[in-house]
Amino acid sequence: MDLDDWPLSLDPYHIVDFNQALVLDTLVDPLTREAGTGAGTRPVPAALESLECLDDGHTWRMRPAPDQTWDDGTPVLLADIEAGVHRAWSPTAFVLPGTLGGPRTTRVRDADGPVLELRSPIPLPFLPELLAFPGAAPVRETRDGGWTASGPYRPVRADRGQGRIELRRKPSRRSRSRPDAPERIVFQVHAERADAVAAFDAGELDVCFSTGLDPDAFATLAGRPEASVRPLPVACRLWVKPGIDSPLDTPEGRAEFSAGWDRGAAGDALPGVVLPLYGYGRLWPGTPDADRPSARERSARPLRAARGVRAELTLTYADFPPNDTVSRALARDIEDRFGHRVRLRPLTFPAFAAAVAAVDYELLYCISPAPFAHPASLLTPFHSTTRGARALGFSDQAVDTALERALRTPTGDGAAEAWRDAEETVRERAPVVPLFQVNSVTLRRAALPPPDITSSGLVGLERMTGPPPPTALTPTSTERRAVSP
Repeated sequence: MDLDDWPLSLDPYHIVDFNQALVLDTLVDPLTREAGTGAGTRPVPAALESLECLDDGHTWRMRPAPDQTWDDGTPVLLADIEAGVHRAWSPTAFVLPGTLGGPRTTRVRDADGPVLELRSPIPLPFLPELLAFPGAAPVRETRDGGWTASGPYRPVRADRGQGRIELRRKPSRRSRSRPDAPERIVFQVHAERADAVAAFDAGELDVCFSTGLDPDAFATLAGRPEASVRPLPVACRLWVKPGIDSPLDTPEGRAEFSAGWDRGAAGDALPGVVLPLYGYGRLWPGTPDADRPSARERSARPLRAARGVRAELTLTYADFPPNDTVSRALARDIEDRFGHRVRLRPLTFPAFAAAVAAVDYELLYCISPAPFAHPASLLTPFHSTTRGARALGFSDQAVDTALERALRTPTGDGAAEAWRDAEETVRERAPVVPLFQVNSVTLRRAALPPPDITSSGLVGLERMTGPPPPTALTPTSTERRAVSP
């Protein structure tokens, strides 16, 4: 399989880009995994034998799956599972307002063996989705300063100069469940999509996964018989740094921009590559009110000014297609409607990632994957207590109140409404405007089934030659329930 760039890191404790998550997903055995397709996609236990909710989402019981081992054959312990549960909160920027240290876990033993009980001060109905994050999988540090995991593959080569990462299958719980999975997985970097497609046509790749294409390339690939096209839970958004000299630094200005930005026309200029996105519901199939347009109206007095009257602003973006096309359209629109001259600032992806981390921008066009399959994953980072909100310098009482109400609402009909209200408040108040959803096209050998792409956009490579995954079950009521394969 190809990668479009070398992973920014292979640190399992801090996942920062898609390529890193894709490689790590083959090395680890996550606590839960997604099964099913489309609107039927649900998380099922993986490194857990069962995940049982005991009430309305506050209390959960987790039983480790048997026969989990590290590379040296020593067993994965309940403490390793517990550490992964606690790691789930940091990389996802998940917030627990008014609490210290997050949920509490207790190791206990019942008639069937050791179990882990989790008690949270707020309900966690989407804990199964949260635990599917690769950064929550059991990992263990080694004496040489590296790390090892309990997944189905181990690395045997990582040659950055050749852009090549090779993994070989090893005994594990996950590999035993897929006896016909590939013996070897190789990731090969092809920075240019044309080179990746050429390698596929030459028989050097079995899977070629592409986003960020120009419209002609997307149409050509999507029309091939080996192609599978699927939207990803990845949001393209315009970010505004708080404190800049612009109406865009106000909720009213961003509302005016969002209402006047023609997502349909912009999407038509990039047919197939992106899809219009007004809110985050559309990112997950089957979500009620998916892609519901915002109810807010344009401002009574449009916040327009003559071109060049206002301060010059810089728009930062990563320099791969179709970001340049979108960024130029954004610049023209902002110049025409708000009077700013907009200077474009394309950066290589490593430089772009550094700029995002340092909040080194005025305007930012950024593509953001959802860490887990729930709107909370893209909304809670705007709570003022999170690391991201503090770095951005964003604090808004209305946003905090709406998010805390949603987070504290028990499982049931009221929870969906609370999260819709929270999303509306975040869209109105936070310095970010959703624009598009990313579409993907994957080429695969005729002998392989269509790719199994999760809600976080990962591709289950060892499952492309295995049997169908188990039927997924998920909590549906406030009654006692169990999630199990």
